[in-house]
Amino acid sequence: MMTFALLHLNAWTWTVCGVAIAYFARTYVSARRQRARLPPGPTPLPLIGNVLDMPRKHLARDFAALSEKYGNVVHLNVLGQPVIILGSYQAACDLLEKRSSNYSDRPSSMMVKLCGFGWLFALMNYGQEWRQHRRAFHQQMGADVITQYEPIELRTSRQLLKHLLRSPKDLEAHVKFAFASTVMRIVYGIDLEEPQGRYFDTVERMASVGAEVGVPGRFPVESLPFLRFIPAWCPGGGFKRWAVEVKRDLAQGRNYLWDSAKAAMDEGAVQDSFVTRFMDSLPTDPKEAEEAEERYRGVTATAYVAGAETTNSALQAFFLAMAMYPLVQKKAQQELETVLGFGRLPEFSDRPSLPYIQAIVKELLRWHSVTPLGMPHRAVADDEYKGYFIPEGAWVIANIRAMARDPVLYPDPDNFVPERFIKDGGFELEGRDPAEYAFGFGRRICPGRSFAESSLFILCASILSVFDISAPSDSTGTPIQLEHDDTTLSLVSHPELHDYMIRPRSDRAEQLIHTGVA
Repeated sequence: MMTFALLHLNAWTWTVCGVAIAYFARTYVSARRQRARLPPGPTPLPLIGNVLDMPRKHLARDFAALSEKYGNVVHLNVLGQPVIILGSYQAACDLLEKRSSNYSDRPSSMMVKLCGFGWLFALMNYGQEWRQHRRAFHQQMGADVITQYEPIELRTSRQLLKHLLRSPKDLEAHVKFAFASTVMRIVYGIDLEEPQGRYFDTVERMASVGAEVGVPGRFPVESLPFLRFIPAWCPGGGFKRWAVEVKRDLAQGRNYLWDSAKAAMDEGAVQDSFVTRFMDSLPTDPKEAEEAEERYRGVTATAYVAGAETTNSALQAFFLAMAMYPLVQKKAQQELETVLGFGRLPEFSDRPSLPYIQAIVKELLRWHSVTPLGMPHRAVADDEYKGYFIPEGAWVIANIRAMARDPVLYPDPDNFVPERFIKDGGFELEGRDPAEYAFGFGRRICPGRSFAESSLFILCASILSVFDISAPSDSTGTPIQLEHDDTTLSLVSHPELHDYMIRPRSDRAEQLIHTGVA
């Protein structure tokens, strides 16, 4: 009977079956060919892909080891998500700079949505909304306008000296407050006098959440989206309870800061800031004005969240470097004495006359990669690079730490050597400027990079002009041997903090600290 039935199947049925078989065969062959054309990498396992090949301790360093084995473009399959690791500056420029239209997107994040963090434009998908936020920020933080903030940065640097003199053991708190007070004044027109109170607590809460949420894959729900349907009270649903709490705190904090600045404007207690300039530029149309104000709320909050952890990390690395390399510190202090004498603190106008301090800032950007892998990019469409297939939706990650450790460009890369950027006694960027990769690539490069370097210069110069920094001692009085351990699985790499010995260089230096505070 079955044979008879098959013989009598109509031609249409046979045609449909044939087309289906051909389609699935072609799909299978195409998939095999695409896999064959993907960049090299460890062989993925069924279902889980390369999950077992993912680093367990140090993302950037372990990814660099994969690049040494497979080449500067490596493919990983993480639970079905294609990930491309770029291990060289050239590969990063070729894709993220020269083909930026295809690689300016960000991976979508379930936790960003659950936490209501969509206003943080560093995490936004590429598009019109992102361009509007970026443009608004750049208008306030571009290289051509940041000089107007120098008096505020000077005040902050001298306030930091006062705090370090008073309680050098509270270094971490002082570093955080230095950035917070600068940004609060520039962005919101609010003066912070001490590292306490609601303003400081608000921005610190926002920054800590940003550091957690900003790492794709940090939460299991990012790789396993079905987990979002788990009730918050179930085992494994703790991330949902945390997200609800965070969403409330972020919304309250963002609005509190903006509304406080607006209230000061209404009361006439106004200081020039992002907020005052944004409010003055609002469209006359009520609907457009409402949309613009909502956008500006996000831009102002982003200024703190995006810069807090990175700036803190860089300054912490500075103290570590000075304690580990006393000869570098001494050389910098001799330059400061030659230019400043002993009667004043450094100013921004001294920058051209302080080549070794400038070299220290550049070497700091290279020696300690604050964001070892930067922020992941996402391929908008299928692409091909050097014969390799890069699929739409792939996460593309530039290994910034590997670029900073290139022994061809930077001999003895693990040591802190500012002399790399000194030639004939002057500051000179031979080779590659670390700022070319430290702040990201393409259209997603950090828009606050010029401000960041400017702040690092005046802070480093001010600290070295009046303080000696040395390693802490053990119970026998022997200095502890310090190491630069930048191990991290997080977005931002924080060096280990120590109880450094931070002492005024002289009685005259101590007097300068007191008289130099604005």
